[in-house]
Parts: sequence; structure tokens; C-alpha cells
Amino acid sequence: MQLSEQLARAFAAMGRAVNERVADLPRADYLTLARLAGFVEGDGPCRPSDLAHAEGLDPSTMSRRVASLVERGLVEKAVDPDDRRAHRLRLSATGEQALRAERARRVALVTDALAGWDESDKDHLARLLGKLSDTLEARRTPTT
Repeated sequence: MQLSEQLARAFAAMGRAVNERVADLPRADYLTLARLAGFVEGDGPCRPSDLAHAEGLDPSTMSRRVASLVERGLVEKAVDPDDRRAHRLRLSATGEQALRAERARRVALVTDALAGWDESDKDHLARLLGKLSDTLEARRTPTT
């Protein structure tokens, strides 16, 4: 089996494993909260359009997702002081807790799956996956 087929198989298995148990935080919401957390760590609260651009989504799609997250208390909106027509987003305390819990669930899933592996194999896998991720990110076409 070719490398690309093995990677597709591994990603599909990971997706199935993550989704086997119903998560408290659906995948799309998890990805949005994780991306928002990354913005906040870097530059502080961001606009919904920043999230849409970063995720490669239509702004209207992101707007609906953000509205749902705000309604559920996971994200807070505030008027943008630089442009009073726009809003800035940040995780609420509840959103931070939900993101931490889902990250921990995903880490436990992989940790449990690798429990029988020796440390050198885990280190080797981590190094190669990091290298693959770096290469794929470097080849990404910037969106405007």
C-alpha cells in the first residue's frame, strides 16, 4: 500500500475513533474554538471574517457557526473599538473549558492507541508527522 493510502487510512481511522463516542463538542465547533483560541493567543480577539478566512469558509457560514457558539455561551462578542460596525470574538470561560476537555479527550484517544508502542517508535512517528505537517503548511496557497 502506498504512503498516501496509508495516511488516508490513518486519518479516516482517527476520524472514526474521535467520532465513535459522541463528543460534547461537535467537530466543526471544536475546530472553530481551537482556531479562535489561536487568534486570541496571538493578537487578541478577532473578527468573524478572520475566522472564516482562516478556515476557508464563506463568511455567512462562519457567521451562523459563531452565532450558535455565542448562543451556547462558548464565545463572547464585543463591539470592535476600531470599527464600531464590526465585532470581535473571544472564547468565554465555558468555551475555554469545553476546548480543554475536548483536547484532553483527543489526547487520551491517541495516548491509549499508542500505549503498546515503544518510545522510539512514538518519537519517530511524532518527528515524521511534524515534518509532514510543516511541509504541507509551507505548500499551502495563501488565500486573499
